[in-house]
Amino acid sequence: MTHGALAWTACLWAAVIVQSIQALVIQYPKLNSNESIHCECTDAKCQAVVWFWHPRHRPSELQYLYYHNVVDNTWSIDKGKYKGGRKMGWKTVFSLMVIGVAESDAGRYFCQTLLPGSREIPSLPGVELRPGEKAPTPPPPPPPPKIPLPCRCRPVPKNNPRGCGYLVLWPLMGVLASLAVVLIATLFYFSRLPKKCRHRLVKKQQLR
Repeated sequence: MTHGALAWTACLWAAVIVQSIQALVIQYPKLNSNESIHCECTDAKCQAVVWFWHPRHRPSELQYLYYHNVVDNTWSIDKGKYKGGRKMGWKTVFSLMVIGVAESDAGRYFCQTLLPGSREIPSLPGVELRPGEKAPTPPPPPPPPKIPLPCRCRPVPKNNPRGCGYLVLWPLMGVLASLAVVLIATLFYFSRLPKKCRHRLVKKQQLR
């Protein structure tokens, strides 16, 4: 596909793309810095990438910026402003560097990956540049949830002053009563020991 055909295609798709594509990532580059945008192509037959720009202050335009194929043939609308790169691996990652970012470079940048023999309009992942703006501070993490202490008693109405206490009091009174019975029985047993001993002593003297 020639560069003229790509530019004509960009103009033809502009109305459709501008209305349907939303930026996936927002980047906040510093003014006069160099900012890179990346585009992944997971298809092994990926041949090239085309970069477009939707200016922030001219929402009706979609400008064709850069072309880069797998044999490193490139074309740029402004060689001093845009520079391309490519990284090969299990997927091909193309990059576009905007040199000397200015406020006028604000807008959304889209990449279109090209496959051989394909005439379908692929999805265009977008990156929005907001030069000179400060990135918003992320909200603080939510506090950890409060874990209530376990209560084995059934919930009682708020107007009931007893709460869980009356369920604990009765078993405690039962334990104390059992201990009292054991103590009384023990004292009674030991109080009978002297009488038993005297009875045995008298019985032995009678036998003599």
